Amino acid sequence: MSDTLRQYLRYITILFCVSLVGLGLHIIDDALVTREPDWYGISVGEFFLACAIIYLILPPIGMWLARRGSLIGLAILLLYAFQALYGAGLNHLRHLLGEFQGSQLLPTVLKSLNIDYAPYLTNHGFLTVMMNMAGLGITPPHTHSLVSNLVVYFNVGVNAALIAFILLAARAWWRTRTITLKPV
Repeated sequence: MSDTLRQYLRYITILFCVSLVGLGLHIIDDALVTREPDWYGISVGEFFLACAIIYLILPPIGMWLARRGSLIGLAILLLYAFQALYGAGLNHLRHLLGEFQGSQLLPTVLKSLNIDYAPYLTNHGFLTVMMNMAGLGITPPHTHSLVSNLVVYFNVGVNAALIAFILLAARAWWRTRTITLKPV
């Protein structure tokens, strides 16, 4: 592993940990202040459990793999960072502007395939949380506290920086591989 890649991975580790804390604060706000679990017909405990499964299992495995020089680990972290940037950042900013509909990419695809997912958007625990986090649902109009809004702006910056460092690390990883694979 090159020194450049090691340096990027140090920054990624710090940004990832800070991102998880910011995301955790956002999840607590969603659960206790805006009462998001009520929208899905699940308990606060179920909501916390679903978020823990989503954010505290696969992304840390991705971080562990990336720290060992795995491109798959970087890919997992990149997916996490994009989701965190959108879900705990940009989508929240859309709410401040009065737009409560999630990303319409996945709903458009599923509707074109004649897949009716609407019955699963409430009262199905983990599945409901996953589907709403994927932008399949529409949240009711709501407001957030000033502290929550500040956390969101912070999350946008941290996750944007995390994405940039992951891309730089992937480039450094690729350069290391192509240099060692060139014939002498």
